[in-house]
Amino acid sequence: MLEFETRKNMYAWDDEVGLFVPFSQTMRAVMNRISSPELSSRESLIDNLKEDFKEEDIAFCYDWIKKWNEILPQNRHIKIPQDFSESVVREFVLKYCLIQLTLNVTEDCNFRCRYCIYSDQYKNTRCHSKSYMSSDIAMKAIDRYFSLLEDGKWYNPSRKPSIGFYGGEPLLNFDLIKNAVEHIEGTYNDFSVNYNMTTNGSLMNTEKAEWLMQHGFKLSISLDGPKEEHNRNRIYSSGKGTFDDVMKNVTLIMDSGYKKIDSIAVLDWRSDLFKLEEFFNREDVPPLSRASLVSDIGGCRYYEQFSKEEKLAFQRQFEDAKERYLEILSDQKERERPSFFDVLFSRGARNTIYGPVSICEYPQIKPYTATCIPGRKIFVDVYGKFHICERVPETFPIGDIGEGLSFKKISETLSKFFQNMDKCPDCKIKRECFKCFALLMTKEGFLTTSKACEAVEIPRIKAFAEALAIAEISPKVVEQLSPYYENVKKHYGV
Repeated sequence: MLEFETRKNMYAWDDEVGLFVPFSQTMRAVMNRISSPELSSRESLIDNLKEDFKEEDIAFCYDWIKKWNEILPQNRHIKIPQDFSESVVREFVLKYCLIQLTLNVTEDCNFRCRYCIYSDQYKNTRCHSKSYMSSDIAMKAIDRYFSLLEDGKWYNPSRKPSIGFYGGEPLLNFDLIKNAVEHIEGTYNDFSVNYNMTTNGSLMNTEKAEWLMQHGFKLSISLDGPKEEHNRNRIYSSGKGTFDDVMKNVTLIMDSGYKKIDSIAVLDWRSDLFKLEEFFNREDVPPLSRASLVSDIGGCRYYEQFSKEEKLAFQRQFEDAKERYLEILSDQKERERPSFFDVLFSRGARNTIYGPVSICEYPQIKPYTATCIPGRKIFVDVYGKFHICERVPETFPIGDIGEGLSFKKISETLSKFFQNMDKCPDCKIKRECFKCFALLMTKEGFLTTSKACEAVEIPRIKAFAEALAIAEISPKVVEQLSPYYENVKKHYGV
């Protein structure tokens, strides 16, 4: 159990059950005494502590601890099986996974973003190429996906399939996207399908925009901020900036009133956070859904260009921005769209508070970390091979359009993955860990967690404190940024 303090309160993180626990002085006193036989009842504890604490607080803490003990797992020593049977993997995938099929419609791109994961800044990922997915591969991959959904209906009849289109720049293969959607709507019209696409926005025109909106696509536009910020990294292969072209095309959709559009931003140590806050509050800019630093997964060389002074300057700016945000947070009203600072700070808080594994029994197939199990998403490359996701090196496929999803390969991958988790059994945040295949996998295999997770607990404790500090000031903002907020609001009127 880890204890930490926010500006207002003390908390503890119980990794056995995945809960944050209010840990006041009263709670500490009750916990220290409750194990004594002579103080095991509520009445005896109240009588023992009432001179120092309020009786109602003592009773609350007593009841909390009793419930806490009831939900603690009986066997706390997790044993990882050496092998995962194909039948167990199959049942888990059909029951809980298959949330999206992503088609990598092309490895080509008309941009050459300086931080692109497919650039020479990363040694464990592919580079750009002129390869395009064929119609035959796309249709076979789609048919395989819907066949799995049919098999999984017995386990999960309410699952709603999702199809994503990925690149490179997917609009370079727009005809294939149209053919794929027409095939789905003509063949699988008993399914209600969500479509999504991440695009750089430069190839959007009236025809494409109208077709995408007609078919209800969720559109994520890669947009790194105002012109000088965006053009610093997001450039054409000629070196020319791309901001003006992107904003001109985004305006086509924003002016129509279409709501299923957002922005995703990538930051580095030269980003001006205050300029980004101002830019993403503009009404002509799609609301921001995600903001993250350039990925530093294994093999990343991107950050070698920055000086130590630049890193320190960014860290100071980040802390200044956070302090400013906390100062104004309590005065902010509920609003239709999140600000850049909301996404940067409160969404991180939401992920920390709502992200841990629930108090339900931890499945043996997933003993450590909150990683996806292969098969949760299926990423199909231009050649028809199935992969864990778009971020994982392509040297560990989990099937293809010929054999379909291979539960045997998933089983083998899981075994190799967990055999390298040598630090995890003793880690105090293993249930609140987001290390996944993408962060631990290289072209040669998996990193051991003792190497990949050095001093991992210290920054997470700081993140816990910051997340709960934000929630203490404005729980509504944190709730709004939860993906479940709209459903809760709709059904319960909160």
